[in-house]
Amino acid sequence: MGDRVLVAAADDTDGTRLADALAAGDVSASVTTVSALEDLFEALCFETVDCLVVPTEGGPAPGPYVVRGVRALYPRLPVVLVGDADGVADEATALRDDREPTTTVREGDFQAAEVVAAVADALAAETDSAASRPPSRPETLLQSAVDGFPMHLYAKDETARHALATGATVDLSDVIGRTDEVLTDGPPERTRRSHADDRRVIEGADPLVGVEEYTAGDDDEYAVTTKVPWHGPDGEVIGLVGITRDISERKRRERELRHRNERLAKVALVAAHELRNELQIASGRLDAVPEGAPHVDTIRRSHRRLASITDDIVDLASRERVGAEVRTVWLSTPAREVWESYDAPGAELVVEDDRRLRADPESVRIFFEIVLSNALDHAGPDVTVTVRGTDDGFVVADDGPGIEADPPDRVFDAGFAGTEDGDGFGLYVAQRIATDHGWEIRAEHSEAGGARFTVAGVEALDS
Repeated sequence: MGDRVLVAAADDTDGTRLADALAAGDVSASVTTVSALEDLFEALCFETVDCLVVPTEGGPAPGPYVVRGVRALYPRLPVVLVGDADGVADEATALRDDREPTTTVREGDFQAAEVVAAVADALAAETDSAASRPPSRPETLLQSAVDGFPMHLYAKDETARHALATGATVDLSDVIGRTDEVLTDGPPERTRRSHADDRRVIEGADPLVGVEEYTAGDDDEYAVTTKVPWHGPDGEVIGLVGITRDISERKRRERELRHRNERLAKVALVAAHELRNELQIASGRLDAVPEGAPHVDTIRRSHRRLASITDDIVDLASRERVGAEVRTVWLSTPAREVWESYDAPGAELVVEDDRRLRADPESVRIFFEIVLSNALDHAGPDVTVTVRGTDDGFVVADDGPGIEADPPDRVFDAGFAGTEDGDGFGLYVAQRIATDHGWEIRAEHSEAGGARFTVAGVEALDS
């Protein structure tokens, strides 16, 4: 069938010139040119390729990055890198020639004798590259998934550089051969965290499943990510495989539903509080009735029944707002999600020492809805709220007027309202959420003189 050379170059004439030079040098090989990374990986999967030729510049992405991506999938494929790579980042050009058959030719002309000789030597070596044989069904299955799924599927090598990714959600030229740490599209904090997660999965062989994160952008954007170790033929971890799905629309629907449920729960709690007050008055008056008066025992039984129903209403209204699904949650994700829903341009949310927690995401979001709205209600539209991770939990503090209750923990009492239009149940529910998770919450005065809520006893993971 003859040897096949694949050229990854933006200009088709590069492949044509190389084919002419090979023919002139009596090197028998067919040459195919691809100009996009999607086409490059598809050709490597579905066609037989004996040598890959990549320009350092002028290809679908900087040559060393392309080689890095190809190397993770086809480590024995001979590659000829054509051109001066001095201008490309050192971390990308550190190709391990002792293990991988890469030849760098400084001459940038595809018709140069050095390029022809390098390609001829690569073809003569007859390496056992997986790219030089017909693909297996699992290989074509993976490529079809990467080509077709409308979500971010990707694979990274042992250094956490992208080896493969779906082109439906990202520009491959921006990610192939690169780590998340060097990417600039997104908050630096997020790329740093993502790279740290990659290292944890690869070095510790510890899967990361269903982690929700706030990804920012022009609109509120959220994603859920799962990363698992990529095991090689000998069982060793050689990278990771991940999937990241955009859940922004789902988050918006959940937020609307949550607000409706919030209002219904508050109505139930306020009604139960008023009913309890009336029962206390009625019970007090009943105690003044002489024993043995008609119907007293019946009325007392009715009061006990009403008190029990009232307790059930409070319990159900609170428990409905506390979920039961414990997952890995970044502290900043629910805080920013809630904060973005407020119309308070003069206020500021600052996240310090972000960390991951094991908790119910829905409950943590409700917790932040309560404490952040409490800060805006009491400290005003220019408040600065700081969220900070601690060794065993987290802190939410503001720079407002502080807590007037004495002791401060009175704010957690059911029915305690700090403002005239408050219902007195928000922080009560926040405490219930903390208690249901096995956490301890304290109300204190912050260093800035405002209110501070300290949560301890949280199952924390390294950030």
